[in-house]
Amino acid sequence: MSSSTLPLFFKVLGLILIITSHGPHVADARKAIAPSPRQRVSALVDVVCQSYKIQEEDRGKCTKEMLSDPKISSEKDSGRLRILLVDLAIKKTREARISLEKMAKTNNKYPEALERCAGFLNDAVLQFDSALDSLKNPNPEEDLMSISMNVTIAGDQLDYCETGLANDHIVDHTVKSIIHNVRMHQRMVSMAFSL
Repeated sequence: MSSSTLPLFFKVLGLILIITSHGPHVADARKAIAPSPRQRVSALVDVVCQSYKIQEEDRGKCTKEMLSDPKISSEKDSGRLRILLVDLAIKKTREARISLEKMAKTNNKYPEALERCAGFLNDAVLQFDSALDSLKNPNPEEDLMSISMNVTIAGDQLDYCETGLANDHIVDHTVKSIIHNVRMHQRMVSMAFSL
């Protein structure tokens, strides 16, 4: 060996020794490269939950909500995701309506306001139902923009509830939390229509 190739030989030999002496670590590195369950989650979860339509303080809750349903978390088709999210919004809005109806029966301070809000939530469910029906049974006359109007109108129903409570000078943190949760789901659906 000439003196000029001797340093290269030792560098190569050193690399071989390093690689062979760290064999198990190389196998561990390969395991680390395998996708984790979080990495197998559809990128659409992040697109929906990290969007400007979802309030910053709700982004973690949005992600958790979407990850809790394997169908939603793994969905890669935006059209199918819309259907799943509208269905989830219907479920959450119905639960909220039932909660408000129960509160109205046990609350002597402002049962009429709670019943009115429950009515607005019922109207929101009807709007979500209409959007879901249009998504499942496409009509050539109807495009996504007109279907998304149902989602917008559902959000308007939440505004009517909040405005009514404010006009009656009612501050109830439980009701506010219930409406806020439904609004987050309405915004998730709205974002899905932007995909």
